Amino acid sequence: MVEKRNKQAPRKKQQSVTGKTAIAVEMWRYHLMWAVVLLCFIALVGRAFYVQIINKDFLQNKANAKILRTETLKAMRGVIYDRHGVPLAISTPIMKIVIDPRDYFDNKKLFEETTAELAKDPTNRKLKRQLPDKNLNLDELADAVGMDRAELKRKMNERPRSRYLVLQKEVPPQQAELIMKRDFQGVYTEKNYKRYYPQPQPNSQIIGLTNSEGMGIEGLEMQLNQRLSGVDGAQQIVRDKKGNRVKDPEIVKEVESGENITLSIDSRLQYIMYRELTAAGVANNARSATAIAVDVKTGEILAMTSWPSYNPNDKKSLGNKDAMRNRGAVDSFEPGSTMKPMTVAMALESGKYQPNTVVNTSPGSMRVGNHTIRDTHNYGALTLGGIIQKSSNVGVAKMALSLPYETLPTFYQRLGFGQRSAVKFPGESAGLILPKSKWNVSEVATMAYGYGLNATVLQLADAYAMIANKGVKMPLSLYKLEEKPKGDQMIDPKIADQVLLMMETATLPGGTATRAAISGYRVAGKTGTAHKLRADRKGYSTSEYRALFAGVAPVSDPRLAMIVVVENPQGSYYGGTVSAPVFARVMQESLRLMNVPLDKPLDTPNIQK
Repeated sequence: MVEKRNKQAPRKKQQSVTGKTAIAVEMWRYHLMWAVVLLCFIALVGRAFYVQIINKDFLQNKANAKILRTETLKAMRGVIYDRHGVPLAISTPIMKIVIDPRDYFDNKKLFEETTAELAKDPTNRKLKRQLPDKNLNLDELADAVGMDRAELKRKMNERPRSRYLVLQKEVPPQQAELIMKRDFQGVYTEKNYKRYYPQPQPNSQIIGLTNSEGMGIEGLEMQLNQRLSGVDGAQQIVRDKKGNRVKDPEIVKEVESGENITLSIDSRLQYIMYRELTAAGVANNARSATAIAVDVKTGEILAMTSWPSYNPNDKKSLGNKDAMRNRGAVDSFEPGSTMKPMTVAMALESGKYQPNTVVNTSPGSMRVGNHTIRDTHNYGALTLGGIIQKSSNVGVAKMALSLPYETLPTFYQRLGFGQRSAVKFPGESAGLILPKSKWNVSEVATMAYGYGLNATVLQLADAYAMIANKGVKMPLSLYKLEEKPKGDQMIDPKIADQVLLMMETATLPGGTATRAAISGYRVAGKTGTAHKLRADRKGYSTSEYRALFAGVAPVSDPRLAMIVVVENPQGSYYGGTVSAPVFARVMQESLRLMNVPLDKPLDTPNIQK
């Protein structure tokens, strides 16, 4: 029974798990594989993003360091012209020869390694293509640029990883082109500009000069450096590993040339003035001679120069710093009797004096404080015109002392003494008017005839131009003016005309400046002969003088005011005999060149019957 039941009982079927497990494992591997692929893809995309987007500048710079070179394109410095467009300072192209030591040594090493490999396998064309084809001979390079062979090798070996070594600074473009045709490894050129001055000595103290890098270091070149310099540009050059250009340079920054400047200077007058100052300086064995000419109607400085001067084109002449100084603006001195017309103008303005007022100068001297004021002669009673004609120290001192002490120094300050002129030349002196606490009887008396104060040639020219321009002071300018500036009325026009006529008597017979007279033109002026202070500044020298003449022409319609100063003339030292003749020669030629009409008959020579 039992067996029968067992036979009849249904037999349970065993479930197999082998198939399902295999499928699960396969699916897990499938997903794992895709996850790895996806992660790799994400990693690749991330790396590409990092390289191409985030870190692209770093890699680009690395690549550029290998193939790109950025070169500076020097801006051409502006030209300085005179008022007629004559160039006084120009820039000419000049080349700088430079070598890249790192490039040279890298290619030399490649050449040596490739040559060694070719020695083993002479038929290897691939190696031949890698062989640098530039000239690696340093001896030939040294000869080409004019260097000592040993010196060049020493400099190269001292800086083997440097990218920049100057071989020669100032090479004419034609010579530089010949050097570059010799195809030296790592050698290239940089274009610079060298400053050249066509009319050096007459103009150098105004214009100044530049250094080897083209920066202004003296005169207007320094003052106007930013305007003249312009802005340098830049270009990128792509080179292969042999140093060859693989495409045309790409301009990455445009060059902006410097501004051209037009001065008020007339180079013709400037030459005449320098020529006559040189002749006077040499003839009188003087230390220096300085002059300035101003257009009284506009304030433009038409000429300003000094002797001795220097040649900025010649580096050997740059050692004389004294000759490089623009004395007309930088030097201040006691102007002596050239201040007397201003003292007379002050007296007329006070209302206490008229042109025909008589001042008693007898006995030709007067005691003031601890010292005595003297005239060269006892001129007795003089009108104001006579005081200027005879250059009476006593006369002007008496006029100044008859008014409140502050009247004269305040009047001088109003005219511009004791302050820099409108030119504002580099290093220009302001001169000196003593402070108010020093305005006592002695100081005021000596100031009346040009002692006890310091002035520059610019300030004197400014004052005389003002008198010639009917009392209107025009701001002095070293630049050509397109429009006439507005001046300031400093003194009454009537007073200015009266003083001008008084100054004319100084150039007529009986005056102190007869040698300043010019044929065909009426001249007004004033001589000055000033004792120089001793070196120890304890009193005045008895052997050193400053000879001056300040004048205006033509009197009927003044065009030019001119100041001439000769320092330390030997022999004759009077302004009337040393400086006045220089004034006459320069003024006569200047008026002729400017086509100024005559205002008096030409002198006729005496004819022997």
